[in-house]
Amino acid sequence: MILTVLRSRTVRRRVLAALVLFGFAIGSSLFWNEWRVDWPSLSINLLAAGAGLLFLHNRWRIKEARAMTPRKIKDTFS
Repeated sequence: MILTVLRSRTVRRRVLAALVLFGFAIGSSLFWNEWRVDWPSLSINLLAAGAGLLFLHNRWRIKEARAMTPRKIKDTFS
């Protein structure tokens, strides 16, 4: 089931974006605090990564809604 869901380009894009954003949020927090967990810094970074993911999701959703699909092309040119 998961493999069939990950075949979708939109889902793969969002999963990859989430992994990159949250990975860098956690990594940068650990790097700048000498590999110790600093909860306030980590929380701020995770909140910023979540906001970035939400922004990207909404932006991509709008673009995907406007994209030409075979059905829209058929309706337009028939």
